[in-house]
Amino acid sequence: MSSGTGENDQGLIKILDFTRLAAIVILLLHFYYYCYKAFDKWQLTTTITSRLLQNIFNTGLFNNFYLSKLIALGLLVISSL
Repeated sequence: MSSGTGENDQGLIKILDFTRLAAIVILLLHFYYYCYKAFDKWQLTTTITSRLLQNIFNTGLFNNFYLSKLIALGLLVISSL
């Protein structure tokens, strides 16, 4: 991949790890958003998480049930290339 030094390889590995982490975070937020009533019933919500979730909802990430899943899948595909 690189010519001599491992700096380019290390940078690429960090970028790929970040894209995987972003995909996992998006999937966890998706699960939390669409199962919010269950989390609320189990008393696993706080005002901070509710406000954070509302701010993320305002971005349009959860306007469609499949949008956040497709974004996470796209990030995982990019990280696997």
